[in-house]
Amino acid sequence: MAFSPIWFLLEQEGLLAQACLCSGLTALRRANLGDKKGLFYSAFFELSIGFERVLKLVLILDHMARNQMVPPNSKTVEDYGHKLRSLFDSAKDVCATQGITALDAFQPDSLSMVILGFLDDFAHPGGRYSNINKLTGQRHQAMADPLVHWGEIARQIMQSQATPKERQRAELNGQMARFAFGDAAASLMSDLNKQPMDVTMLLVRASELDTASKHAIYALVTLIAALREVLDSLCARAQAAKPAGRSHLSDVPDMKEFFQFAWADRQYVMRKRQWP
Repeated sequence: MAFSPIWFLLEQEGLLAQACLCSGLTALRRANLGDKKGLFYSAFFELSIGFERVLKLVLILDHMARNQMVPPNSKTVEDYGHKLRSLFDSAKDVCATQGITALDAFQPDSLSMVILGFLDDFAHPGGRYSNINKLTGQRHQAMADPLVHWGEIARQIMQSQATPKERQRAELNGQMARFAFGDAAASLMSDLNKQPMDVTMLLVRASELDTASKHAIYALVTLIAALREVLDSLCARAQAAKPAGRSHLSDVPDMKEFFQFAWADRQYVMRKRQWP
């Protein structure tokens, strides 16, 4: 079996999406306060690009399946830009048309969709250039401050997703610091909203952000796993649509293989610190 140029392009795009998603998940797991704040930005960049590429692959494979393996023209894909919400809605439309149910569970208020919406705002120039825009007086802002917004999501996760034991552990970390240091230690670190914190609050908040990242990553991994199912189904449909004269060529890789790292087992994901 020979491989067509289309096969290699899809393979490269799959590898790119895989690398972005894995780097983003790893950065998010390691991000926290102090000098680890920069990792939040790394995570947002990589994850927004990774999800954009996966969702565009869904649309490309669907078009190929409906048009005898002919990919869409550039304008069809480029018009979506970096709009993750629009891309996801289009992917759901594809699923509805093709009878694929993998994305049905992701309702607008689910944590996965809340985070995807956040990444959509960040992918906009007013999000990813937020700091530079403020420095240069640019008036158009997609979000007030990505770190502040993420800090709010982290608080929401601690309230709605974290277990009582996880919330108690964060408070206990602060109490231990207060008993150990009393007034003998001071903190120069600020929260994601730039507010100063004493040592007690610093350890509480750092623990909260660490816990919130675990839950956020699980929500994202479940979404990646669902999109893997969509890609797998569309690959089979595209292969079935191959014209008879191209039976000697392989045009579509097994795209699900690029996303096998997304093993949506909660206990496994909550322990994992590096992806893949």
